[in-house]
Parts: sequence; C-alpha cells; structure tokens
Amino acid sequence: MRRVKFKVVSVDRKGNRNSAFASGKYNLNYPKDSIVRAGEETLGVAVFQTRKRAERFIKNCFALLPLQIIRVRPVGRGMIVTLVCDPSTEFELSTFYNKERGFYCTKISPPSGTIFYPAVEVIE
Repeated sequence: MRRVKFKVVSVDRKGNRNSAFASGKYNLNYPKDSIVRAGEETLGVAVFQTRKRAERFIKNCFALLPLQIIRVRPVGRGMIVTLVCDPSTEFELSTFYNKERGFYCTKISPPSGTIFYPAVEVIE
C-alpha cells in the first residue's frame, strides 16, 4: 500500500474542498473516499510528502485563507517539477500548459516537498 501524502485544499462555505490555487477547469473537488484525477494536460495533483511541510506552507504563505490539510493516497507515478505557474488563474494555467501560445504566466519553484501525481485517493 502506498504511503499517505498531504493535500492543501480550500474550504468554501458549504464545506466543499477544492483546489487551493487552481481556478476554472483546473479546479478540482476533493470529496472524502473518492479518487480525484488531474487533467491529462496538467502536471498532476500537487501534494506534500509530509504534514509538516503542508503546515509550514500554510503558515508561511497563506495563514489567512480558509485552508485545510487532508490525507490522500497517491495513484500512479509521482513527479517532481522545478517550475509551476503563479498565479494560477484559468487563463495563466492554460497558457502555461499550451506550448503553442507560449508561457504568459510567471513561473516559480513549487514549495519544498511537493510531488505531482496523476490522481489521488482522498482518505479524509
């Protein structure tokens, strides 16, 4: 059985847990006991290797947002990347992934301990 990883999600007023920093068609919902698959053209579902790294990310960067850490089990082979798109609006993400139009978003290094998987199984 694969080791548990940790996903930072935003929680809306209805209690829905969604991608914390992706919008539009890139925003995924993370209901308990489901398998969430990333879009084929994307890097994958970003998770942290440890809860401590996820907590540090929230504390250092986004302490005022309604974020939550959930436990997930990775599905597929993980990938470590060196650059991600920031900010992560639907337009900027689309241009980041569409090489024909070029890259119109600012690229940054992902937070330390981030791994991208094709899908995750939501445990809690």
